[in-house]
Amino acid sequence: MTVYKIESASKHFMAKFNDYYDYDYQDGEFVSDRDYESLKSEVEHFNHNVAYGPAIKIEKVEDK
Repeated sequence: MTVYKIESASKHFMAKFNDYYDYDYQDGEFVSDRDYESLKSEVEHFNHNVAYGPAIKIEKVEDK
């Protein structure tokens, strides 16, 4: 299993991302690989169409 971490450039962007998708993610929260693919496309959409820059990112933390 691969583990990822969702991070935001600021609290403002994480709050906006959560509001936009009706999520409740916290900055630095771990995300499982089963959620990664859909979340990755949502992050890309948000960064490109809402934040107009790299506001949210998902990084790989480890493989198990």
